[in-house]
Amino acid sequence: MKKSTSKDYRIAKSKIRNILVPLDGSRNSIRALNAAINLSKFTKSKIIGLHVLPTDVSSLSIIELMKPLSSIQSIGYEEKLQKTGEKIVNSAKIRCNLNKIRFSSKILKGNPGYDTVKYAHNKKNSVDLIIMGSRGEGHAEEILLGSVSYHVVHKSKTPVMIVK
Repeated sequence: MKKSTSKDYRIAKSKIRNILVPLDGSRNSIRALNAAINLSKFTKSKIIGLHVLPTDVSSLSIIELMKPLSSIQSIGYEEKLQKTGEKIVNSAKIRCNLNKIRFSSKILKGNPGYDTVKYAHNKKNSVDLIIMGSRGEGHAEEILLGSVSYHVVHKSKTPVMIVK
């Protein structure tokens, strides 16, 4: 029988420099941000907060969909979504600053699952890890197609950590 050496069990070192945290304002996304902050303290990595403004009704939260249709079609609704996204990202920035963690943010328009994966795969962004909540604000899309986290886990080539 061949004698094994420690050389046989070496693991390739990979440094975590940038952590992508998709933010939607839900409790689970805040838990994911907290996990990213804790990991960032050890790895000295930067956190990138990503908020995706939904461009189609299927990506809106169930709470928004339950309101009268006039609120979805009203003038200024897009501005309301933008301001909400900015509040979510600014809250994450404050949390990171209090913990002395480098933070940058990006607000995109599109499909949350698809655009999260697309952003992570862009070599210019050099994302090493995605940390996200297991469930978000409860998108109507989840009923028919599956959740954003499900999409990201199955489509991303970047490692994904799901926080409950």
